[in-house]
Amino acid sequence: MPTFEWAIDRMVCREIAGSEDVLDLIDKMDIDGVVVRPNYTKDYVGEDVYVDEWGSRRQVTGEFIDVITQNPIGDIRDHSAYRFPDPYAAHRFESLERAVDRFGDKRAVVLNVRDVFSDIRDLVGYENALIALLSDQKSYSELVDRVIEYNRTLALIARDRYKIDILATTDDIADARGLICGPDLYFSFLGPKFREVIAGFKDLGYFCIKHCDGNVTEVIEYWIDCGVDCLDPIDPNGGMDIQSVKEAYGERICLKGNINCESTLVSGSGDDVRREVKECIDKAGPGGGLILSSSNTIHSGVPADNYRVMIDALRRFGKYPLN
Repeated sequence: MPTFEWAIDRMVCREIAGSEDVLDLIDKMDIDGVVVRPNYTKDYVGEDVYVDEWGSRRQVTGEFIDVITQNPIGDIRDHSAYRFPDPYAAHRFESLERAVDRFGDKRAVVLNVRDVFSDIRDLVGYENALIALLSDQKSYSELVDRVIEYNRTLALIARDRYKIDILATTDDIADARGLICGPDLYFSFLGPKFREVIAGFKDLGYFCIKHCDGNVTEVIEYWIDCGVDCLDPIDPNGGMDIQSVKEAYGERICLKGNINCESTLVSGSGDDVRREVKECIDKAGPGGGLILSSSNTIHSGVPADNYRVMIDALRRFGKYPLN
């Protein structure tokens, strides 16, 4: 049974592999894949503050994603003056090239992009993005069309240059309560845009993994109909039950997840981790189609020993045929 993570904290990498390079950890632990994001330059304007190539001002946090403190577009109605980073820039796929050169066909190399909300959120700010969904769908639609084209271009370059054929869109549109907008708004406005995104990726020949934390019960069927091949993370903290999702959709899509990285992997004992790994495999492993992983990432709060235990338990219990 395969495993990989969206991200693994650099200190976890150092403790396990003696290096902060995630590629070293993946080799050492024989992880089945690596997720790679395009590279963007950083112009430091203070010790822990920089402006990235998107024009976002960010505060270094020590976590995988630094916090945006200033967005590059002040008013979504002015988006036409904004220029996206050049997708063809020489440095854009340095990390992807390193992963492909190192792993070749031995491990899956997964390109990580976005779909219809997270890039908008980062460009104009969370509050402004939500307001625009309700009050200025014309400007939102125009900007999301530009986002869609940009991410499709990244996917095209990755396919043509590096022969990548697995893509993940890690774009959250829900929290533990459900969708961040009403279902009518989603299915009338954002949903058709998402369908366009996935259709573009599928036309390029990609297998598509859709990541979204929270409770996504209302949209799973829709996402499958759009062409999604795998769903992550079946969020236990969003009230999602991986066995129910497996029973309902396991013949049509793969599932990825969902060892709890808010509780079990952070503060659980080794026995707790082993127990949850076995339960997840028992619930969603039969018949295949499960990629076992954390319920989001191996972040800085996850002790390295618990990640080791998770992988050891997977090797023990995740062998077919399952007993």
